[in-house]
Amino acid sequence: MLIKSRNLLSNKDKRNLKENLAELYGETILALFEKTLNIEEIRTDEGTFLARDGRIWFFNYEKQQIPSIHFLRESQVVMPKIIVDTGAIRFITKGADVMAPGIIHFDKQITKGLVVAIHEENANSLLGVGVSLVDSNEFEKTKKGKVVKTIHHLTDDIWKFKL
Repeated sequence: MLIKSRNLLSNKDKRNLKENLAELYGETILALFEKTLNIEEIRTDEGTFLARDGRIWFFNYEKQQIPSIHFLRESQVVMPKIIVDTGAIRFITKGADVMAPGIIHFDKQITKGLVVAIHEENANSLLGVGVSLVDSNEFEKTKKGKVVKTIHHLTDDIWKFKL
């Protein structure tokens, strides 16, 4: 990624960010934003990112702020999740979308278009972040085809990015 510009967010921008994120991901996210927290907006040739301590915390996807794996691991924010079997890990970490046969758990509150965390079954490790292509009722009925579009995963450029 080629960095075009880097700017620290102003207090006003941080306040707006907190409000937007609380709307999307719940009030628990507010505790992570201390007054002294330095968040950078980084513009690159691949998009705009929000970073803390040199690691990307949020990225834009279809005009929505999506949390990165770094943020989710550090913050322990709870998101709707799916759990995949160990056979799916190598495909997901290479960027593949999640197929229904590889899923062993699909949260009941998941709706179509919702941002979800992708975990693996043994250690419950976070593998990626995706957007659900179906709701939980539809998943229960079909059990085949693409179910989650992977938009960020271990080993991608967002994961590897370090200032």
